[in-house]
Amino acid sequence: MTTLRALAVSVDPILHVFEQDGGWHWGITVPRAAGGGFKLIAYSEQTFSKEDAARNNGSQVLLGLARAGSNALTHQ
Repeated sequence: MTTLRALAVSVDPILHVFEQDGGWHWGITVPRAAGGGFKLIAYSEQTFSKEDAARNNGSQVLLGLARAGSNALTHQ
C-alpha cells in the first residue's frame, strides 16, 4: 500500500530508497517552499525484501505523480 500526503505537486519530486528494520522502503519528497528542507509526499507502507523491488515500486508511483501533474496542467 502507498500513502500519499499531497495530490498537487508543483516541483519535481525525488525518490529515496532506504533500508529500515530489515527491509527496503521508498519515500518521495519535494523541497519545502518556506524554511528549507523537504516534505514527504508519498511513502511505501509495504516492506520489500530487495532494494530493486522497492525502487521499481517507488518509480511507478513517481511516474504516476508526474502523469497526474501533467494532466492537471493540461486541464486548467
